[in-house]
Amino acid sequence: MNQIKRPKGIAHIGVLKVLEKNNIPIDYIAGASAGALIGSYYALNTETDGMEKIALKTTKRELLTLIDPSNPKRALIKGNKIKNFIKNLLNDRDFKDVKIPLTVVVTDLEKGRELHIKKGNLADAIRASIGIPGIFYPARLDDKWLVDGGLINATPVDVIREMGADLVIAVDLTMSSEARFKDPTIVETLLRSFDIIRTELTKMKIQSVRDLVLIQPTIHNKDGIDSLRFYEAKRFIKAGEEATEKVIPEIKKKLESISHNMFG
Repeated sequence: MNQIKRPKGIAHIGVLKVLEKNNIPIDYIAGASAGALIGSYYALNTETDGMEKIALKTTKRELLTLIDPSNPKRALIKGNKIKNFIKNLLNDRDFKDVKIPLTVVVTDLEKGRELHIKKGNLADAIRASIGIPGIFYPARLDDKWLVDGGLINATPVDVIREMGADLVIAVDLTMSSEARFKDPTIVETLLRSFDIIRTELTKMKIQSVRDLVLIQPTIHNKDGIDSLRFYEAKRFIKAGEEATEKVIPEIKKKLESISHNMFG
């Protein structure tokens, strides 16, 4: 029996492609985890072609070279190689270089609260935001131990609203996910548990924001958990495109309504 599984953050590329094609303005960007990475790339470059080309040509073998094993008592992956990859991808740029206002969401491990990074080096912020607890060693930044922003706010709709957005276009990669296991590994168990927590928190966040359009890319898959399968870029991007095409009429209708209310 096929299970509905969500593609990971690379689906954001497909979402952005369709928004571009339909001339939907993007005035603010906020993201956690992989959404922080792709959001940062777009905030810098205001295009998706470059990121899509990189995603499509990246092989599983190349991704495996980015894994630097950690002391298992601390985490599975150090994350230094991935951070260097991000630095190269973004040309080691800072928040001051972005063309679209950007917020990267992270979690303060010690205080147990959500933090919003809006200044400094982009790669430092993104490395913190992708740090899945137990998988990646926590990032050290400004005397804080930081982990995945998705732990508290995977779909930061409230952050975008606070930044000034009239219409919030949210990409949810957790609530529609399901999983089937034959014999779950420790990684699969950790990732699935993480998704369950994020799903419940995301439901509450979405209910608190008005004028919101929700995009939920999904993938039909028979086995395994998709969370680390970023090399399957083509179908992830396609899922993002298809999900966004479905809501374009809703987005345009809400934009027209907001414009009418503002300008009569």
